Amino acid sequence: MNETNEFIKIKIIEQVNPNLGLNSSTKDLFKKLNNSTAQNIEIDFTDVVFMSRSFTQEYVSKNKTNKNIKEINIPEDVAPMFKIEL
Repeated sequence: MNETNEFIKIKIIEQVNPNLGLNSSTKDLFKKLNNSTAQNIEIDFTDVVFMSRSFTQEYVSKNKTNKNIKEINIPEDVAPMFKIEL
């Protein structure tokens, strides 16, 4: 269990794949995260090469989870997607 304020790190390409195109992939990711005992999670976007609008829309809905989620290492060409959807 993670009872401290430390973050566990999850590389998104290991949970989904480098081409983040399907919003169903996001649902699977958040199902795993919600089933985790960890409360603080870092999502590492290293090596992500594409992120679709539908994936981003579903990902941004992460506020539906009770986990504290922080994004790290977001590639420059993917970062604008977060601004569009937020």
